[in-house]
Amino acid sequence: MAHGLLVKNASGDILIDSDFSHYHFLGKHTHASVTQVPDITGGSTANTGGIGGNSPDQNKGMQNMPAKGEIYIYSIPVNGTNPPLCFIKPTSTGSSAPFAGIVVTKQNGSNWEIRVFQSAVTSDSPVLYCFAPLSQISNSTSSTHGLKTFNSSGVATFDSRFKPLRAPVAGSITAPTLAHTGSVGSSWNVSLGVNASNVSTSFTNQSNANDLIYYCPSIAHACQKYEYEQSDSGFYSFRRFSWHRSDIWWCFYRSSFRIASTSSLEANYGVYARGHFYRHEAAQSSVFGSLLGFLFGGAIFGTIFALISASSFTNVSVDAGDYLPYSNSFRNRSANSFIISKASFYD
Repeated sequence: MAHGLLVKNASGDILIDSDFSHYHFLGKHTHASVTQVPDITGGSTANTGGIGGNSPDQNKGMQNMPAKGEIYIYSIPVNGTNPPLCFIKPTSTGSSAPFAGIVVTKQNGSNWEIRVFQSAVTSDSPVLYCFAPLSQISNSTSSTHGLKTFNSSGVATFDSRFKPLRAPVAGSITAPTLAHTGSVGSSWNVSLGVNASNVSTSFTNQSNANDLIYYCPSIAHACQKYEYEQSDSGFYSFRRFSWHRSDIWWCFYRSSFRIASTSSLEANYGVYARGHFYRHEAAQSSVFGSLLGFLFGGAIFGTIFALISASSFTNVSVDAGDYLPYSNSFRNRSANSFIISKASFYD
């Protein structure tokens, strides 16, 4: 810059640049509502009552499925089109704390809607500490002392009276590859709970873990499934029988984070959505060929998945598109930038 103010610390990090629109404290916000993605389930049963050969009727619901996390919805008033930068003040810290991350940031009228996913249901909820460029903050002050900078167009870019964002810690962290490792189920019992090892990254030690707030949006996600099918045919009570059952269970996971200590941030997954579909038919007849085509790769299950599509999520006010299940894999697993600050700077 030819003219202006540039302030650096002893390490050469830029603290104030009059050409840059610094973010300032916008306020603390609690959630307006809380929701969960509803279970996406479906199944059909035909003529299974009284059929011999131990035709299995167990676990046709969501038995043995891992619990889902919650989605907290916040409405942040901001003057302008730039989204607020929102830091999470978690419900707790340490090795038993739930993981949390921002999953949605979108403009809704004159406000910005922020959604925070937390991996477990708790009695308390996260609090957001939000920041915005100075030009988008309508706060006023009677203080006449401090430092205020302007860019070449005369727009205010920094004002020490409005609690500029202070970031003592910054870095990057990567989520685990998959949320669940090892066996995903046996027979009609599913095992898809998060058991991946936490990924940890260290930062400069701070004095109080419970004072820390962090900005680290959820980017990585994974989806895993368990499939099982079984059939039998023969004679029972002087009648010929045949039955066939096919099931698919799945969980969709979002990456999330927690303050593990005064010097470490951890990443893992939480169950964001889950589903179960099955087809079970049986007959006592001499014609059985029509009962043997209920395989997962066929048209029946393909049609079911086409029907659930995006509308299943949209109907519960959860954004569609990026949250649909896919084959056993993960997406967007790259270095996730984070910033850590302190709630006491702004309380």
